[in-house]
Amino acid sequence: MIFSLLNVRKKTAAILAGISLAALSLWGLSIWQNIPLAEMLSILVATLIMLGSIMLGAFALIALIKLLSRIWQKATHFKATED
Repeated sequence: MIFSLLNVRKKTAAILAGISLAALSLWGLSIWQNIPLAEMLSILVATLIMLGSIMLGAFALIALIKLLSRIWQKATHFKATED
């Protein structure tokens, strides 16, 4: 494969291959359906913003659950040592 000439790891090569394949597929789709490049880019940016907000929400939810779990553990541990 061409990425072996660049001396990159297999995972990095797979990521680069996937991104380039997706970009070429979108380019082919836009030519086939006569979609302007500006519209495709706006859809891409909107999709990236949506994915970023989903990831940020998931990280915030995980942090909140961990925080509540630690508070619960400290409260129950404090009650157990108090008795």
